[in-house]
Amino acid sequence: MYRTCIFCSGDLGTNEAVEAFPVGRSIAFDAWKGRLWAVCRRCGRWNLAPLEERWEAVEAAEKRFRDSRLRVQSENIGLCKLPDGTRLIRVGEALAGELAAWRYGDQLVRRRRQYMIVGAATAAAGLALVGGVMALGVGGGLGGFWSVFAQGWEERQSRKVIHRLPANLSPNGQPIAIRRWHVQGARLEQGDGGDITLCVPDVDREKRKTDGWGRLKFGTGPELILPAEHARLVLSRAMVTVNKKGASRDRVSDAVRLIEHARSADEYLRQAAARGGVLGKRPGMEKQQLTPVGALALEMALHDEQERRAMQGELGALEAAWRQAEEIADIADRLPDVPAPEPPRLVNG
Repeated sequence: MYRTCIFCSGDLGTNEAVEAFPVGRSIAFDAWKGRLWAVCRRCGRWNLAPLEERWEAVEAAEKRFRDSRLRVQSENIGLCKLPDGTRLIRVGEALAGELAAWRYGDQLVRRRRQYMIVGAATAAAGLALVGGVMALGVGGGLGGFWSVFAQGWEERQSRKVIHRLPANLSPNGQPIAIRRWHVQGARLEQGDGGDITLCVPDVDREKRKTDGWGRLKFGTGPELILPAEHARLVLSRAMVTVNKKGASRDRVSDAVRLIEHARSADEYLRQAAARGGVLGKRPGMEKQQLTPVGALALEMALHDEQERRAMQGELGALEAAWRQAEEIADIADRLPDVPAPEPPRLVNG
């Protein structure tokens, strides 16, 4: 098999996903007709593989496609992305989709590890600070000093902006900054057509309020209602704050099962909205608060849905490219095998 595109001479790249066909970062195949292509990353043209290199590779690609958790399909074209970044483009009748979260579990486990490392480093820094103060002979009031420092740090972190709503989309005609502490009281609702909306309280306040126990206090005034796409955008950023501690492998598995039970990421979002889930701890709404596993599942479902939408945008272009490549492949496969000509020889004479 050639390593460069026969149309533009660009490098086709390599993959480790299909051992029998390591050429190309994007591989297209038609298991029914026994066709196999390496798709050029530079020009997008499909390079037909020789007949003798196809069958084992097509079988392997079909298995990897069926086993993939993240895939999208139209009537004639399916697309999936494998963990190593290889894209498989499947030509033919659509498979029954396996609707589950993809890849995000590893990120949540890493986030948990990073949170524990940062927590340990912060504790060590605090002990060093206390030790330094004690070395100076100042022993009294250290607990109060550390408490003030911790509260100041928490306040600073809570005021970080996760999304800015422009004036033309704002209900009061003014730009609105949605901060980390706002989303701790935000709640999901079901909007028109069953889609999701996000209700964010107290967006007119920059600083948070707490009670005597340090718990957030939210007002009873009008909430900012974010419909559909805006709700998804803010949610995708908000859930990183809600799930800042990450998760263990077991908890990630439980979250994946919640999404699978709902049958799709989008359906899980709609069900969470129908239940009126609250993202954080909001007084009077404790029963609606998302469980830790439910919050993880919500973040994973949002990520999975975004991946699918991005991939679905590619299907139309892929189908057009396949039809053009299919015409060339059909002609190529009908050509008779012609033995290669003998190389020229020098004749003494």
